Amino acid sequence: MEKWKAGPDVMKKVQSLIAKYHPHLALVEKEIAVVFREKAIEKSGMVILGNTAKATPLLEVLTDKKFTYRFIIELGADHWNNELDDRQQLALLDHHLCAMKVEEDDKGRKYSLRPPDFVGYKEEIERWGMWRPMDDDTISIIETMFGKKATEESNKAKKRVSSTKPDDIVQSRNLAAGNDIDDVLAALNGSN
Repeated sequence: MEKWKAGPDVMKKVQSLIAKYHPHLALVEKEIAVVFREKAIEKSGMVILGNTAKATPLLEVLTDKKFTYRFIIELGADHWNNELDDRQQLALLDHHLCAMKVEEDDKGRKYSLRPPDFVGYKEEIERWGMWRPMDDDTISIIETMFGKKATEESNKAKKRVSSTKPDDIVQSRNLAAGNDIDDVLAALNGSN
């Protein structure tokens, strides 16, 4: 599959996003590569519009130290060109820039990728709400996206976890090994 480096129009979008939302990346702006592949990746029938990776030191060796990249954003050209409007393109680039983390200490800069603030499946959220512990800012965003019910379930889960005794956990594991989901939920909620 053919790949190529993004042109100046895409890099201008990256630069404007860094200036507006990602000042922590300003010093490494020129060390971020955007690469297109012919087609977006598909996994389990789902289109993956892009991927962010930390560049390896091997790239410096292969380019005779002409290019020093710290991060690489790889995008599917088919979807970029045919499916996404300008706003969606900016949002996709912003998504990938959010993953990039640069920290500086007395030993120098450290480059890493941070995981998303929340992850889940549609069915999981429909059944359980946003049950994972999260900070107030993330809860506020999720309420805007999914409504208050999602975070009400999250708060219930926090209360269940904080009030659960070790014996309750053992009992719920035993129930989970062979009993109905309603029995497991009842045990977790303390109504058994």
